[in-house]
Formats: sequence, structure tokens, C-alpha cells
Amino acid sequence: MTRRFATGLALVFFVGWLVILLAGADFPPPAGFVWIVLLDAVAGGCVRYRIPHYLHWQSTGRPGRMLRALGDGIAIGLVFALLIVLLPYGEPSVVPTVIDVVIWFMVLATVGAMSTVLVYACTAVFRRMHGG
Repeated sequence: MTRRFATGLALVFFVGWLVILLAGADFPPPAGFVWIVLLDAVAGGCVRYRIPHYLHWQSTGRPGRMLRALGDGIAIGLVFALLIVLLPYGEPSVVPTVIDVVIWFMVLATVGAMSTVLVYACTAVFRRMHGG
């Protein structure tokens, strides 16, 4: 049951973010967009991997579990921000300033944190509905 829930939520996460990313992309998306789709798939895999941990933390009442989950999101957001900055796909004529890069890292850390809070909340609802 837990594996099916984790897989389903990871799939919903992947598809949901894919829709958001496509909505913000040019039409048709540029060739480099495939990297973003792959990162979205990796993020879905991370969600699938972390759900059992979040369920365990909630059922055992682990101290600091919410902050640790929040830290997961911030960390993965920062890693993804770095990967996207390093990937060779952007518009070569656009050179970001230092402030642009700092803002980018802050935005992805925030998005990662918010995504993790949402995933953590979904695991809490699942656990309560299934008597865990």
C-alpha cells in the first residue's frame, strides 16, 4: 500500500510539475527543455524515495521531522538550481549577472521547500486515512 501511494504521489508530482514547466516554456519548447523534463523525473524519483521516510518519521513522532523535510526540499532545490546553471542548453547571448544567479538559487530553494511541504502534508493525510 505504501509503495503504491509513494509511486502514485511521485507520478502526480512529476506530471503536475511538467504541466507547470510547459506552461512557462516557449511553444514549442526549446531543445534544451528535455533537460528540465529529466530533472523533473529525477525530482519525482526523489519524492518516491523520501515518502517512506516521511511516513516513518510521522508514525514515530521523530523530533524535528518537519524541519528536516523542509531541509530536504531546500537542498534538492539548490542542487537543481546548480545543475540548471551548469547545463549547456540556454540562450548563448544571455549572460546572467551574479544577482540573477542568486535570485535563481533563492527561487529554486523556495520552490523545493514548498514542494516538500506539500509532499509531507500528503503523506500525513495518507497516514491518518490509513490508520498509521
